[in-house]
Amino acid sequence: MGQKWIQSHSEQGASLESDGTPVELPDRFVTEACIAFCKCGKVGLIYPIADMSLLEDSVKTAYSPPSEENPQALSIAKALVLSFVAFCTAADRREHMLYPVDGELCAFEAESLLSTVHDPAHSIGKLQVLLLLLLFHFSQGRLERASELMRSVARLANDLSSITRLTEPPSSPEGTVAPYRTGDKESTFRTLYWNSFMLDKELAFRTGTPVLMLAKSLIPASLDATESPFDYLSRLLPTRDPQNHCTESSISHLKLSLVMSRVYSELYEPHSLKKSDTEILRTIRALDDELEEWRRSIPKTCRPTLHISDLPTQSTTDVELLLINLRYHHSVGCIHQAVSRCQPCRPMTEALRSSLNLSVRASVSSLEILRATRFTLSRELFWFICFYLLSAILNLLCKVITEPFDFNNPQCIRILKDTPVILREMGIFQLTSTERRHLDLMILLSSELSVLVEGSSVRNGS
Repeated sequence: MGQKWIQSHSEQGASLESDGTPVELPDRFVTEACIAFCKCGKVGLIYPIADMSLLEDSVKTAYSPPSEENPQALSIAKALVLSFVAFCTAADRREHMLYPVDGELCAFEAESLLSTVHDPAHSIGKLQVLLLLLLFHFSQGRLERASELMRSVARLANDLSSITRLTEPPSSPEGTVAPYRTGDKESTFRTLYWNSFMLDKELAFRTGTPVLMLAKSLIPASLDATESPFDYLSRLLPTRDPQNHCTESSISHLKLSLVMSRVYSELYEPHSLKKSDTEILRTIRALDDELEEWRRSIPKTCRPTLHISDLPTQSTTDVELLLINLRYHHSVGCIHQAVSRCQPCRPMTEALRSSLNLSVRASVSSLEILRATRFTLSRELFWFICFYLLSAILNLLCKVITEPFDFNNPQCIRILKDTPVILREMGIFQLTSTERRHLDLMILLSSELSVLVEGSSVRNGS
């Protein structure tokens, strides 16, 4: 399909030999259109490009006539073009947009080219390509492949962090707008590192695989006693840069990943399973305080909440507001679900029940905000929502199973009954047959859970 469209344009796609097989680039018109959409912020829920000048220079190199260009430099340039276009085919947010290229083939060719690049001089470009490929598969629910790529991303990012000034705060104070410096490798790597760090946590909580990029590895042993680890790490994050879409919202997501990194290490790493009940409750309280501090640092206009009535009116159409709320609800759930490891005893009964109720409240809030929103699901948005929705449903299912006669909250029961209806009413015309099958399974699960909850409430009433 893409070839016919390409042939109708005056400029043909460039090609490169990889292992003896020609690698066909997308028509340059398509690549330039993708860049234009990306600059407008219309591609991807996670802005993938750390330095737009790096991408634009790669486009010039990749589409230039044959020359004496370094073969590895040419390979990395073409791999970046292919991985970027592949990402756009999966993550574009605009309705009715079809790309006249094969995203799967672009991703495959990018990986093939990447395997030929071994020069350390191209490490940052290689990391950018790997991150785009990871996002391409992540955006389509291929978590196994995304996890495989995450291992390569983490290995390269961790290696580069030891030879860069990552553990030194950027020159601009945290939270301020940084001057735009074309080709600044330090700031480019900083952005790539922290985006990789965030995706590492997203994958770990989705798949149960260990975290590969540990925040504590960046904290010096000589840290000033007056500064918390969270505050120190926050100063290492990229500074806001409107030209590269490093916005206040994206910084907030990165800071939440710092919290979730500690949630993982304090509550879900193997050693944390040996904590006593008292230690677990103390950890939960400290993490909850840290999460609340993060929440209050966000402006009221986009501050996440467990109470949907507190959201601004534009929340029904604001995708970013939806996602930050879903991530917040999931974070609350991850922190307070850990209390289920504790053995009930009289002195701690109220604390245990309070944590369990907060976990349930967070799950209910996720379902409520999905009921209140009106979105047409793109493939990328579907897979983001799918995870948070299933987490909420399964958390409530565990509550029903473990405490069938204590599940007497009418609001919880009502939202669970409404969930199958919420799912059926979602706009799905952009989804493929694979996503629709997954959606059907979620509808089936939520329907059966609804019946289970209703039966439990009847028995409770009798």
